[in-house]
Amino acid sequence: ARTAGRAAAGHNAFNQESELKLSMSEAFRGAQKRFSIGGESVTVRIPAGVKPGSKIRLKGKGALNPQTQQRGDIYLIVKLLPNGFFTLDGENLVCEVPITPDEAVLGAKISVPTPDGSVTVSVPAGVKSGQSLRLRGKGWPNKKGSSRGDQLVKVIITPPKELSDKEKSLYEQIRESRTSDPRAGIASNRL
Repeated sequence: ARTAGRAAAGHNAFNQESELKLSMSEAFRGAQKRFSIGGESVTVRIPAGVKPGSKIRLKGKGALNPQTQQRGDIYLIVKLLPNGFFTLDGENLVCEVPITPDEAVLGAKISVPTPDGSVTVSVPAGVKSGQSLRLRGKGWPNKKGSSRGDQLVKVIITPPKELSDKEKSLYEQIRESRTSDPRAGIASNRL
């Protein structure tokens, strides 16, 4: 971490702040990071469940006060790097999982990754695209590590890009036998 020259808010002028970039895995599980600060090697323990914006204090590692010959502190401000699958919302982990149209209509059991490994999730029949399913206790750990938030699984109905002749024929049969119109309630809307 590279220290910035500005003073930490609410502290003396010899305190400094620096951004600490962590992967979601490092922040979730905790980690030890090694830095070189002013030619000195420092090991920092990152507690499990640290959140973006949290400050980790490195006591006596800041700028030297020439009058007192004491050093200020460095505050490492946590920033999470994007994960690609999980995002953090408070203490909840959020992810998007694609499902097929038939799984949305009929319901299904699907495998969903969690921080603890994959779990089987029941998708209810008639689920809407964008609807979230809650996995209790599979989210972000709290500061004390005594509990965890939830994991929200946002289902996204994803039609196939290519259809076999049989699949296309079956979808055409469904279209011909459809008895409901999902747009019936919006037909008369005007500005």
